[in-house]
Amino acid sequence: MTHSSAAFANQIRFLLQSLNEENADHVFEELREVEAIFASLFKYIFDRPNFCTIFCQSLRSTAISERFLENLSNTLHFSACEKIGIGLALLDSEHLEFRTCGKNFCMAQIEELCANPVPMKSVEQIQNIIMYLHQAEGLYPLLDSFIQMLSLVHLERGASFVLAPLLSDELRKANLLGDLDLFCESRENDFDAILAEMEKERNVDNIMMELGYGCTVNALQCKEILCLFLPLTEATISRLLGTVARTQAGLGDNQNTFVESLSALGSNSLSELPLLSSWNIEILIDSVKQLAPGTNWIGVIEKLDHEGFYVPNYDAFSFLMAAYRHACPDQFPLHAICGSVWKNVQGQLSFLKYAVSAPPEIFTFAHSARQLAYVDAVYGHKFQLGHANHAWLCLDLLSVLCQLAERGHGSSVQSMLEYPLKHYPEILLLGLAHINTAYNVLQYEVSSIAFPLIVGNSMGNGMILHLWHVNPDLVLRGFVDVHIIDPNNMTRILDICKELKMKNRGE
Repeated sequence: MTHSSAAFANQIRFLLQSLNEENADHVFEELREVEAIFASLFKYIFDRPNFCTIFCQSLRSTAISERFLENLSNTLHFSACEKIGIGLALLDSEHLEFRTCGKNFCMAQIEELCANPVPMKSVEQIQNIIMYLHQAEGLYPLLDSFIQMLSLVHLERGASFVLAPLLSDELRKANLLGDLDLFCESRENDFDAILAEMEKERNVDNIMMELGYGCTVNALQCKEILCLFLPLTEATISRLLGTVARTQAGLGDNQNTFVESLSALGSNSLSELPLLSSWNIEILIDSVKQLAPGTNWIGVIEKLDHEGFYVPNYDAFSFLMAAYRHACPDQFPLHAICGSVWKNVQGQLSFLKYAVSAPPEIFTFAHSARQLAYVDAVYGHKFQLGHANHAWLCLDLLSVLCQLAERGHGSSVQSMLEYPLKHYPEILLLGLAHINTAYNVLQYEVSSIAFPLIVGNSMGNGMILHLWHVNPDLVLRGFVDVHIIDPNNMTRILDICKELKMKNRGE
């Protein structure tokens, strides 16, 4: 620091000694640059914990006065708060004249600030000024003026909290009303940000589970509870659906908690409430519709990928589907559950586990945009369209299962494939033949089981031809697997290849 100070002094001395009419403009420009550098350094150390010591030490051989401090502050373009900080720094000096000068300068700047209020950004500066005025003798009138001034200017976040205990009730009320005015006048994007923060702080899961099934005892009580979560956004409703589905049974008797909550809300209709063993889904959905009539229910389903969503059993899955059917006449948005891998992978797996085996009246994949073409000549009579939910004809489902298998969830996916592998492996293999992933792990696993069965069936040549047109690499790998299982299958493989060649020529 001493070396830097000497360098600055020598540079300034050199510029002044070399000053003449010819280089005057250049010298003044150099001095302005030095001034800017010095101001930046000064403001940098201004926020350091040892600023008072450094500042007082740097002035030890200087005769200071209020005029000197004023000139220094103006030259370095200090703000009103920084000027007060200079005065406060001198109050810790060992020299009486420094302390006296600092006190007088500080008082003058505080009086100027009270007369011409400006925003204050530093909470620490506000605290220091208040503590100084509070401890100094005979300065209570100035302390009142300073606090009054602070109540009239904009403070940074945190400063209002520090100031609140010192304000009168009238000023606190005025500040509250002012904050409400600012809130109402905020821009739309600011309002959306506030709502997002509010939504994060709400825990609809815990509140609904704590209150229990009594929340849906009737429409009036249900709406009173749902008002706690207003506005009912798609994300909030999605979390609500996930909660009631997961806890549709076995939640326990929370009637006492529910009654106490109604009392806290000021409800008078507490007598003879019936005990419920599950959520009344019709009352719940109807109440949501009344409080949020413009809800996009497809958007609600799209937001099921949230932390905590999980389908524990088939009853919970059926309950969730009943809720959606009551809420929305549209077909279930399949892209929401098999369009991509969720962040909440366990939640997605739990949903798909019951979706693939559900009867078509509960859940169906029949309206999938990407479906495997149904060919009687290939499938025979094994697969009856009227008695299945078309899960294994849905290419999007097969695609997301392949991706899940390659992300470490192979055992969960394999458990879903047990039934189709046992009853119609050809259909499953043909569907997977349309899917290409990074490693094709699931495709090869299914092929190793299904392809030998097809080769061993004298009626399977049509299926192999179909597979060849879709994914020839999978067929070649299947032939290799069949040969490894039994080298005597080579004759059968050659016969199939000859037939494929003849059929290809015929086409």
